[in-house]
This record gives sequence, structure tokens and C-alpha cells, in this order.
Amino acid sequence: MEELFRFLATYEVGIYIVIGVIVLIYLKRLIDAGIALKKAQFGLEREVAQKSLRLSVTIIVLVALVGVSNFILISVASIKFPGISRIATPTIDLNVTPEPDQAEVTQTPEFLKQTQTAIALTGCIPGELEWVQPISGDEVSGSVELKGTVNIPNFGFYKYEYQMQGEDLWTPISAGNRPVIEDSFGGRWNTDQLEPGNYSLRLVALDNQNNLLKPCVIDVKVIPQ
Repeated sequence: MEELFRFLATYEVGIYIVIGVIVLIYLKRLIDAGIALKKAQFGLEREVAQKSLRLSVTIIVLVALVGVSNFILISVASIKFPGISRIATPTIDLNVTPEPDQAEVTQTPEFLKQTQTAIALTGCIPGELEWVQPISGDEVSGSVELKGTVNIPNFGFYKYEYQMQGEDLWTPISAGNRPVIEDSFGGRWNTDQLEPGNYSLRLVALDNQNNLLKPCVIDVKVIPQ
């Protein structure tokens, strides 16, 4: 279903152009049929004109319904799959860390070194991409409200996921296409059905050019409620 939505969103303009051309063609035929019906002097002529008139009206209505349905589907897709018309979410390799350019390595104050180390390890950038609730090391249970900040330059789209530590699979929780600053992401993480243990939460953001930032990852512990 998501692939269908992505196809419709990708070719939305082309679909509307085709619909518009078809409507114009049959609108002309409708007008011609109306004129022919007025001028018809014999029963057979009237019958042919009426059939043409009904066919044109039917085609115009059907094509209009297709256009409306397409619009509704794309509107639904933009809510259910935020950013679907802009991106296809790439596979993320958390083990890849960009190597710094040796020519740019300079002496850095100690507090900046600590900040850069934290960003390199977790991907979290204060004020741009970070978790506010919960934070790394927290114990959680039940329905957990997730808060944080996604306010990157040229903002495009973000999503957040969880993973039981030791597993490879990341399970999506929800997503959004508006910046958030130290506020709720709008979705809750229901841990009731999860096996108690250590989990990771991952916040993934892309800019409006589909460039992927290093995800912000924290570790939490799910405990029985």
C-alpha cells in the first residue's frame, strides 16, 4: 500500500495532466453532442446524439472521480506516511562513522572535545537533534510519552524507532514532518507488550534534500509495570 501511495505522490502532476486532457476531450464531445441533438431532425440522429451525450457525461464524471480519489489518497498518504512524496527512507548503518579530514584537525578546548565525543557516540546534537524524555539510562514502563528536539537546518522529515539491544531489527513508533523543540513528538511508546530488558531509542532526521543525519540514539530499560 505504501508503494502505491509513493507512486501516486511521485506522478501526481502527470496524473492530473492526463485527467485534464481527457476531461477537455470529452467536454468538447459533450458540447458537440448537445449541438447535434438540437439540430437533429430524425429519430435516429437524436438517438445517436443522446448516446454520445450520455457517454461524454459518464466519462467526465468517472474521470473527475478518479481525480478526486487520487487527491484524497495522496492527502491520506501525507498523514499516514509523512514525507512520502519527498523521500524513500534509506537503510542506516550506525557502525559507519565519517573520518575527519586530517587537514581540519585542530586543538579544541576540553569542553568542546567532550561535546564532540558525545555527538560522535550517540549522534545527538543539543538544540538540533536530541531526546528530552526519556533520557539515556532511564527506566520506563507502560505507555511512554516521547519528547525531544528535531530542529535541524533545512528540516525535512524525522522518525523514531526502538530496538531491543542485541537485535538487528528497528521497529518504527511514529514520524513527523514539522520541527519540534523540547516538546512531545505526538506519539507514545507502548511498552506493555514488550519483554522487559534493555532497549535503544533512535531518532532519525533528514533535511529537505534527503540528506541523512547521524541518528540520535539513547539506551533505556523497560521494566514491568
